[in-house]
Amino acid sequence: MPFDSAIPFIPAMIVPYSWSLILFVVSFFLVRTSTQLSLLSYRLILATIFACLIFYFYPARFSFSRPIPDDWTQFGYQFLQLVDKPFNQLPSLHVSYAILLGVSLWDIAGSRKSWVSGAYRLLLTGICTLIALSTVLTYQHHLLDMLGGAVLAILVLMLSNRIRNALVIKYLAVGSIGFLLIAIAGFCFANMSMIAFESIETLAITIALYWLISFTMLACAYQQAKPIQDARWFQKSNSGRLTLYTWMKFAPIIIIYNGMSFLGQWYFKVCSKSQRYLLTPYSINDRVKVVASARLMQTDINNHFTYWLFGYVSLGRSIFPEKLPSSVHYQIIVIDLAAEISSHVDHLEAAAKNMTSTSVHYLYLPLLDLQPLSDVLLKDYIDLFKRIDALTRSAETRVITANNDSHIEDSLTTLINFHCVMGLSRSIGVQVLYLLYCGTLTVHNYQSWIEHHYPHAHLKDAYLPQSLVETMANYKSIEYPTTH
Repeated sequence: MPFDSAIPFIPAMIVPYSWSLILFVVSFFLVRTSTQLSLLSYRLILATIFACLIFYFYPARFSFSRPIPDDWTQFGYQFLQLVDKPFNQLPSLHVSYAILLGVSLWDIAGSRKSWVSGAYRLLLTGICTLIALSTVLTYQHHLLDMLGGAVLAILVLMLSNRIRNALVIKYLAVGSIGFLLIAIAGFCFANMSMIAFESIETLAITIALYWLISFTMLACAYQQAKPIQDARWFQKSNSGRLTLYTWMKFAPIIIIYNGMSFLGQWYFKVCSKSQRYLLTPYSINDRVKVVASARLMQTDINNHFTYWLFGYVSLGRSIFPEKLPSSVHYQIIVIDLAAEISSHVDHLEAAAKNMTSTSVHYLYLPLLDLQPLSDVLLKDYIDLFKRIDALTRSAETRVITANNDSHIEDSLTTLINFHCVMGLSRSIGVQVLYLLYCGTLTVHNYQSWIEHHYPHAHLKDAYLPQSLVETMANYKSIEYPTTH
């Protein structure tokens, strides 16, 4: 800019320029609460991510000759010449960090004396201002870089207050880092190859952009609070298979989760001897059983369901018992809670064909991995549980009607299977909410019930909060208040 030539070079300003690193490190020890620490981290990560993307798409270079003074500041400028090359100029992260650190540390001086807080804020403002000014007075940045750093900081401050959790930042970071690694790798490989230089680099950029867009969409999905939005992001067919459209949007994360699921199943089956057990269903009554599970392998379907329905393992047989009581009808209700991977319901339907009078119903409530269960609206849980109850009652009505027509007493056994991807957090958590909804569990005994039936589960309060448990337990008393 025209004004850049009028800016003086002040060697001593390298001192406040060096304060940026010190303030950056110290800030993590100055914040007082986990909320302040999270917000500080969000802001710095977002600023770095966006700045790196801008550096790639607009690689600005400092245009002045950087002088090295011959006074006491000489060593500092020589060190800068080694570690701080004149690239990655716009925006200035020194300016962005100074503003973000100043805002994040503004309220940490907890003192009853107003003059102490005032003095602290004045000192903080002075330090951050000197850091920002030093970027141009030491000829490390131009005015436009300084302005870009301020604009970036303002945008980050606006976004950070709307970020729902660390998972949004995580996937934005994965998307940006993956983009840079793929694009740079493609550039390096293209330069090593003398054949099809432009084609290789174009292909790498295309793949990198797809990676960035895919993970940015995933971050947006985590930003949503309503499962119905998740269903739009991760669509599935009536058989529980992820649609082609979903694969086109989220192929990287779907491939990663399929790989993790396979490795997890292999580990628990082969390596982890302590985990070799079949989960035992819990009987709500003499006709309805519930069980939570991870996504089952096709080879394990028969073992699990002969154990769940009949109480014994099929010992490697690929079919169910040939002789089933003709007076017993079976119904399986699968609740798919995994948004990132296809359900095993199609395998269940294939296995159920070997059974007499067995029907399989599929319900889908998409929950993103590690998404706190409290992020889901209570209404969506209630709608799901009412659909389960409706399927159970409908099947019982059909059996009763058939009994009246044939004058033969038949019984119905319903197995409700909550399943997710690899672990059990999602499936156990929603199963607990369903049992609270049914009145089988209470706020006083649900934790001991989890410890007894799923001793290897780890459901922290942040994932299954007490407030959600209490709300679900009190739901029916709220919907049908007792009148005197």
